[in-house]
Amino acid sequence: MGKVKKKCCRSKPKRCKSCPVVAMRLHKAGADDLSGKSFQRALKIARIY
Repeated sequence: MGKVKKKCCRSKPKRCKSCPVVAMRLHKAGADDLSGKSFQRALKIARIY
């Protein structure tokens, strides 16, 4: 995960990758240890509204 923005832009239909909400969801899902396809899958789920 790269740099995280300070405020969510609420872009539709998916949140942006640098959204703080997405970062929080990835952290809760334990995606810090993931890489490759498993990280991409977790990111896809985290970006859904």
